[in-house]
Amino acid sequence: MASYPIIVLWTTPRSRSTAFERMMVERGDHTVFDEPFSQRYYFSCERSSDRFPAARSDATAGALLELIHSAAAQGPVFVKDMAYQADDLLDEHNLSGFTNTYLVRDPLAALSSLERMWPDFTDDEAGYGSLGRAFDLAPGPVLESDDLASDPDGLIRAWCDAVGIDFDPDALSWEPGMIDEWTHWGEWYQGVANSSGFVPPKPGTERREPPSPRVRELLGAARQTYERMVTGRLSAHR
Repeated sequence: MASYPIIVLWTTPRSRSTAFERMMVERGDHTVFDEPFSQRYYFSCERSSDRFPAARSDATAGALLELIHSAAAQGPVFVKDMAYQADDLLDEHNLSGFTNTYLVRDPLAALSSLERMWPDFTDDEAGYGSLGRAFDLAPGPVLESDDLASDPDGLIRAWCDAVGIDFDPDALSWEPGMIDEWTHWGEWYQGVANSSGFVPPKPGTERREPPSPRVRELLGAARQTYERMVTGRLSAHR
């Protein structure tokens, strides 16, 4: 049984979650797990995807949950993960052991960015279905990605208040560079590795071209999830 809180930020790909994770690393007061369930989803004997060769016989559901809960016996824990990578584990029993929070981005921007990285991304990898299911089972504080990037001070203050931890303004900036936790997904994290803080959104950047047929195929259902989740999203604290 965990002695300290396990705060989880559930999200979808290309939603600025790595910058948020980098802020949590900079705080230095939590053990930070970077997408632990990706190891099971893509690389283990229990994998759901054959995108990569199986390479992690130890990355089972039981082993990963035990790793997270064992760390929480020693101190506070923060986990950032894509909800789809833990989809079959997102039940009331597992979610009840976490402080569940959510980060969601406008799906036109997120899906278009994902398509540039993985043109063959699957419906599951789009992420909105799993994120919505997790939110329905375990409602929690929701951050909207553009809000966060536009006003990290105000939104992270609100998030810290919602999860019951102190706000640390010094953690909003960091030294550029790749950190050990990111080596496996380095090409996805290069933008944050080159940064020294949250980067404000550039209006219209993701919307200069019409969405591709693949993005249009998923946009309707994804937008329904997005709109439902952001209805009560966190607003800036001053």
